[in-house]
Amino acid sequence: MANDKPDTLARSVRPPRTLAERMQDFDRRWIFLAMGLAIVIPLLFPLNLPFKPSPMVKALYNTVDALEEGDVVYLSVDLDPASTPELEPFFRAVVLHLKRKNVKIAIGSTWYAAPPLIERWVRDFVEPQQGVPGEDGYQGKPDRPYEKNTDYAWLGFREGKEAVINRLGSDLQGNFSGRANDGTPLASIPWLKDKKRLVDFDLVILISAGSPGAKEFVQQVQTRYAIPMVASVTSVMTTDLTPYYQAKQLLGLAGGMLASAEYEQLVGKPGLGAKAADVLSVGHLMVILAILFGNFIYFTSRPGGIRWMRRLRRRPGRAR
Repeated sequence: MANDKPDTLARSVRPPRTLAERMQDFDRRWIFLAMGLAIVIPLLFPLNLPFKPSPMVKALYNTVDALEEGDVVYLSVDLDPASTPELEPFFRAVVLHLKRKNVKIAIGSTWYAAPPLIERWVRDFVEPQQGVPGEDGYQGKPDRPYEKNTDYAWLGFREGKEAVINRLGSDLQGNFSGRANDGTPLASIPWLKDKKRLVDFDLVILISAGSPGAKEFVQQVQTRYAIPMVASVTSVMTTDLTPYYQAKQLLGLAGGMLASAEYEQLVGKPGLGAKAADVLSVGHLMVILAILFGNFIYFTSRPGGIRWMRRLRRRPGRAR
């Protein structure tokens, strides 16, 4: 027993762990926590990080801004609940932009999942006043409440994909059976009764989350009738639609959540898009830091790593 004591004591006295050894045991849940905070904090406390609108978003804004009082636009909202975080901020901003210019709005859809969302957005953003100068950071002209069938019309949903889009180019009123979604005859709406085809509208605005959507509108009707169009799409669709913008078939394009934030900035009312832009910026920063941190751990643990990192692994008292 007496002879075993020194061996036991030697085993119990361990040299202090190096930084590299401690890093190897780092609990990755701390990174998950940091990423969660990077998402939640900017939503609760907006950072208002600066960003510059892209040329495509500026072109879209300028196209809408060129509309005059009394003009009529067709707003096609083709999306589902999964795409609302990216596209709802744009809908809210572009509706405010149209309302403060006193532009009439006809709304339609080719997606069966869209009507409940559209009807809620109409109640929340189209009918009430949105833009009150000085309220919620708004900088711009005031808008006014819009009345159903007087200032806007919800035409409803039609199934048929490309066939429906094609018919909108030649017989819009027939496509909706000559009635708005509430049953009002289109012929009894003074500003809409002469709008027989999409080409009769001053501008077509497309809010699209997939197919059928902006791409099919360009392919089916824009090329044939030379209809002025702009579009807001999800991030993954941006690369597919960019050639149409470059070819001037789309006069403006907003792709994804950041583009919606850029449009909000141009309109003068930061909202959900601006908050989401803060989340994206901080979240991307956290991803970059996590990558750098992981590489730091890797190089400090390599026997042949960078010299200044390798020194961190040397135990106290070891010859240099």
